[in-house]
Amino acid sequence: MAPTIAKSLRFVSGNPLESLAISNSSLRLTWGDLARALTRLYALLPQLDANPTLFLQNFRWVAVSGGIDYSGYYEPVVRASRTRKPGYTQALYRCPPEVKNKRRKGHYYDRRTIEEKQVLAGRGLELAWVADPVDSFFLEIQGSGRLFFEDGSQVYVNYECQNGHKYKSSGRIMREKGLLKRGDIYEQRQWLKDNPGRVREILNDNPSYVFFRYGDKGPTGTMGFTVDDWLSLAVNRAEIPLGAVVAYGVNIPDENYGKAPLRGIGFAQDVGGAIKGRRIDIFCGSDEHANYVASHLDAKGPAWVLLAK
Repeated sequence: MAPTIAKSLRFVSGNPLESLAISNSSLRLTWGDLARALTRLYALLPQLDANPTLFLQNFRWVAVSGGIDYSGYYEPVVRASRTRKPGYTQALYRCPPEVKNKRRKGHYYDRRTIEEKQVLAGRGLELAWVADPVDSFFLEIQGSGRLFFEDGSQVYVNYECQNGHKYKSSGRIMREKGLLKRGDIYEQRQWLKDNPGRVREILNDNPSYVFFRYGDKGPTGTMGFTVDDWLSLAVNRAEIPLGAVVAYGVNIPDENYGKAPLRGIGFAQDVGGAIKGRRIDIFCGSDEHANYVASHLDAKGPAWVLLAK
């Protein structure tokens, strides 16, 4: 946990400590408040396992009013090719210069225009070619991942920019069409696998489009640091400020038992286009268990922001 705390401290300390980090109906905190909580927790780490009551003695627990909607994200691994060829025809694009340099006003092309009219093809913006457009789509939702090439090599890809259109989840699209009951990612993937002729119809109803860049490290949060399994949280910073220490509790999906309790201390280190209202997205890692939990997690639970007494 110490390296994760250090990342948050570096970010928080880069802001004027006396200025407000958040001000809403339930929280009014300065960057200094967040720094003091992180510093106190870092100092207590060696003693916490033996004496967990230190959490109650040293911190004020401020409940997030109304509770939290919990979801998860993970690092996907996607089959890809460095060149376009049979079996690898879905382009993964880097950020167009007119978007990156903000030379174009208003929204950029939506997903339907990019995919159906191929307006970006032939401009040298292709990072790679992906085997499955569904994999490419869910890579966008996660915001980063790894490309696995046929020669066995792998590269990181990270979020670079977005087209400015509002995100609409594929689960919501499919529920509105009466195609799914739950709408979690596993159910979506199975339906799309069973109905390949309707894949583009479903995906293109989400106008948002994410562009990537090659990276030299794994999933990177808004703070600019890699996120850590089961510790890093993506939040809506209108409700929970970046840098906050968060105690959370939720029942997560489990492959063997159906559900299992997850209780822990997390750190607000990321945001996301789909993080609206009182929602926390837990970074679950990159293995199959992480994929399973992130793909199924949709539950409510409490959360508290911890502040040094």
